[in-house]
Amino acid sequence: MERHRLTNLGTAVWAVAGAMMLCGIVARADDDVSDLLGGAKTVTTAPAEVTGPGHGGGDVPDALGTLTAKAPAGAREGTVVLNDGTKISGEIWTTLATPLRVWVEATKRYVDVDLSLVSRVEVKVLHESMEDDWRWLKEGSDQKIFSGKKYPLVELEYVFTLVNGQKVEGGVVAPIYVLEDGTGRKRALALYKKYKGKLDETLKDVAYIKTMELKGDGAKGEGLGSGKLPLIY
Repeated sequence: MERHRLTNLGTAVWAVAGAMMLCGIVARADDDVSDLLGGAKTVTTAPAEVTGPGHGGGDVPDALGTLTAKAPAGAREGTVVLNDGTKISGEIWTTLATPLRVWVEATKRYVDVDLSLVSRVEVKVLHESMEDDWRWLKEGSDQKIFSGKKYPLVELEYVFTLVNGQKVEGGVVAPIYVLEDGTGRKRALALYKKYKGKLDETLKDVAYIKTMELKGDGAKGEGLGSGKLPLIY
């Protein structure tokens, strides 16, 4: 008899736990994205650094090896505009299966945003200046000397507008690849937090993405108009 009561008690406990789990799932599905953003899990690791752009519209070497003969699945149609007015339209993607890791200064944490959920990106220039080039006097020395040359330094962050209208603002370092319409040229660009130019370059020589417009949405049939999806994770 005692064993029978314990068995019934155990069954009841599991039933209550299952109901609580189900309620939790329902509540999460109905949460507004602003609440989800506030409760998002903190990401503690920074993204890998991306080398600075060279000449020619901000192109960077394909160090991550993601340029293929054709755009990969998940690429988005869109247009990138550089700060010098250059427009590049075509299929756009970033490192495969890797979200954009955005540092949000207000909350002091990283937030991952998938490119499939982004409709527009706008740059914000935080600082730009010409910096003196200082070098070590000789190897092993603790003394630096001014070389007589300067280099441009630009600090950037970005405003990401998601497909449901939500905005995320912060710094990010990530490659952006474009398979250009018409020419089929594959362009390797990047989003930066900080760009250090070359010696004797000026601020006018610094090329970076000013805006990026992405057509449609990348979630295909996920009901993005509801405003209650976990767009931030």
